[in-house]
Order: sequence, then structure tokens, then C-alpha cells
Amino acid sequence: MAAGSVTARSEPEEFAAELRALYEAAGRPTYAQLVHQAGKRQPPVKFTVQSLSDWLRGVSVPNKPDKVEFLATYLGALASERGHGVHGAGWWEDLHDRAQKAKRASRGGRPSTRVRTSAGAAPARPSGGSRRFFNHLLDYHIEKFAGRDGEVRAILDYIDRHDRGYLFVDGFSGYGKTSLLAVLVRQQPGYLYHFISQRYKTPGGSFDPTRLDDLLSNICEQLEPARDAPLGGHALTVRFLEAVAVDRDTPTVLVLDAIDEVDKHPSFLLGLLQKQLPRNLFILLSARSQGDRSYLSEVGLTPGDIGLRVSLGGLDADAVRNLLLHHAGTAGATLGQRDGFVDTLCEVSAGDPFYLRFLIEDVEYGRLTPENIGQTPSGLYPYLEEQFNLFCRHADGDLHFEVVGHIVEAPGPLHYSDLLRLVVRRKPDMAGLLASGRLNQVLKDVQRFLLRTGEDWQEYTFCHNRFQDFFRKKIKYDVAS
Repeated sequence: MAAGSVTARSEPEEFAAELRALYEAAGRPTYAQLVHQAGKRQPPVKFTVQSLSDWLRGVSVPNKPDKVEFLATYLGALASERGHGVHGAGWWEDLHDRAQKAKRASRGGRPSTRVRTSAGAAPARPSGGSRRFFNHLLDYHIEKFAGRDGEVRAILDYIDRHDRGYLFVDGFSGYGKTSLLAVLVRQQPGYLYHFISQRYKTPGGSFDPTRLDDLLSNICEQLEPARDAPLGGHALTVRFLEAVAVDRDTPTVLVLDAIDEVDKHPSFLLGLLQKQLPRNLFILLSARSQGDRSYLSEVGLTPGDIGLRVSLGGLDADAVRNLLLHHAGTAGATLGQRDGFVDTLCEVSAGDPFYLRFLIEDVEYGRLTPENIGQTPSGLYPYLEEQFNLFCRHADGDLHFEVVGHIVEAPGPLHYSDLLRLVVRRKPDMAGLLASGRLNQVLKDVQRFLLRTGEDWQEYTFCHNRFQDFFRKKIKYDVAS
């Protein structure tokens, strides 16, 4: 299966190009779907979303043949259904063996070969060290993703058919805007991106995704990796404006998520997004729906400047069934075939993607069944109320209350050691509980509402402002009462 003409392509690069071509022929299934299906094999084939992304980009080669055999078989079946010819298992085994040998040889000191690919091959991942800051965010948001295949296809098709333009994704809070863009970024390694996430805002930190200089520096690093960007100020703004004004030989897609989370008014993006983009530059924006009013005016754009608008609503029955089949283990695979259960799940959740994330997890771990789904709260906030009451009734309810309260009030991600110190300082009588390791259990109990961040994965913050706002109100209400 040809992936486009190349010059001086090494075996690892050849393997990555062929794997990308097979992935494209298979219809670009989500990475999470592939990881899930591999885990269902007997024996299970284990790899992560990040590993799969690295293999498709040519960053690394699978270390075991069972991973290659699974990808060749599963993707090959999907590609065949779409009318594509595919290579057999022996061909993939030979290509993988040669790629592994070449990779081992390169580690012995042989210089790597710079590759120039044709337009048919997937672009290499752009540089920009700040991109790595968002790895936790991306991993969380693509873990349970389904039901947006049409939206993904519409975005990719628009970029394929046009030579420039703005794209805009909007929807209610928690309806999957960031998840949609995270999936696109993972599936399209050439996309440039920045997520303006208040969840990752750390006062005094070395990188703040809501700060203008950090945003511009990150984007300039990716747009022009060979040039050193100015440290900040007017010179950095000028560099950004220069970088986004240049015609490009191949399509360049810049993703800016959550432009409505800029906490400055007027928005510091005002004046940075020119109405007429240069050739082959696409800018994909997202923001929360605001009724009849569009947030675009805050950044100097109008609906007429947008080439494609994608408005996200609730998930339908097909999306819910897909979540059950692919993200809820063996229980979900069984219940996903039962129309009555799917219909009730749709009714209870009202298609709210964030609520469905919890319900799918409850199905996977046996907490939600056909027998008790009738008692499941209708809507996310009654469900959160139920979860909060469970925390309060827990034997360590006071400790749960303390831990959640400190994370709620923290101005940014809170490190484990700081959380421990804060709890002991406020409640010295809990020192014995904490010394016995109870803090780890409490964090495990509430982890479904949290993001773990930081280089050591020891910093905690709420995964969405809907949860943070709910728990903040509950804790203040209970303290007052």
C-alpha cells in the first residue's frame, strides 16, 4: 500500500508511512477504539494511545510483533470493508522486523536520515516543547470518546477541499469541544495546537496556558521551529503576526481551544486573528455557546468569517451504543445490544457527554445494570448530588470533605505534598489517618472528577469547571449550615 513518494526513506520511516496509509484506508478509527479492541484480544494486546500516536508518526516502532499483527488484522479488515487492498500478515511481519533492526542499528550511533515526504504522506509532528504540557489533557479527553465521527469527518473534509479558512466549534459547557479537538490533534500529528485551559493555570508557574506570552511562544515554536521566538512583549506579538501572514506550501492547521477562557477583557486575542488568512493556513477555534450571541466578536471575527461552524449537541442513541460497545468492557458490549437499555441511558443522561462518561464507567464496573438503571438520577447535577452524599456518608467523610475542599479552592493544580500539608495544618487530628495512607484512598475515591497533572503526575485539579463549581457551592453551603 503506497503512502506517497519519498526520498531516502529508512525502514522505520517506511513502516510508519505504511501504517499511516493503512490507518487512513481503515477510515481513521479513534485511537481509543484501537486500544480498547486490542485489550479484548485473548491474550490481550496492550499498548497506549501515546504509543499508537508515536508509531504512526514514526517516533518509535512497536516492540512486539503481537501489536503489529493486531493492527494489520484489525485495520486491514476495516480497510477491506471500504474496498481497499491490504498486505498480508507475513508482509507486515517482514516490514516490522526490518524496521526494528534498523532502529536498533541507529541507536548504535548511525546518523538518521532526514526525510522529505510527498503531499500524500502524513506530516511530521512539528516541534514546540510547550506542546508536551498538554499531554495529560489530551489523554484524559480521548479516553472515552465516541459519537462525533460526523463532526470529525466534516472538519477533515473542509480542510481537504479548501485552501484556507477559519473553522469554529461551539457547544454547551461539557459537551465535548475539547475532546473533539483532542482527538483531532492525536489523529493528525501535524496539527499545531494550544488549549487555553483554566484547569492548568498555575500562578507563578513556568508555563500558563491562559497567558498571552505563553500562548504566542508555544504557537511560534510550532509555526517556525527553526527560529527562536522573542521572550515576550511586543516583539513576540509581531513575530506571531508575521508567522500567520505567510503563504504555505502545504496545509497548516492551528487549533486554539477554549478561546472564551481568556480571563482578560477585552480578550488579548482581539487583533491577532486576521480576517483573511494566507494560503494553506487553517485556524480551528472553539468556545462555549452563548445563546444568540457568538463569542467570535470578542476576538474580532464574525460568523461570516467562518468557513465551517460545527455546533455540538447531545449524543444520540447510536453514540451511546458505541460508547457501551467500545468503552464499557464486557458488560457494556452486552448491554449495548439491548435497545431498551440504550434508550433508558439516553433518557437519563439527556445526551450530556460528561454525564455519560460517568454512566459508562458505572456500567463497566458493574455499578449500573438493567436492574437499577431506573433508580439512576436524571441529569448530571442530581447524580453529582448523589455522589457528594456518598462521600459525606463515608467512614472517612470528613477527610473526603477536606481533600475536595482544598482542591476546589486551589488557584491551580495542587501537588500531593501541598495537599497533605494543607490538610494537616487545618485538621491536625487527621495526621494519624494521613500517616496510614488514607489520603491515597480518598484521592482514588474522587479521581473520576479530577485530572492528574505535572511531570510526576502528582498534581490534582478538577477535570472540568462544571464539577469544580458544583463542589465549591456544596462545600460552602454545608459549611454555612
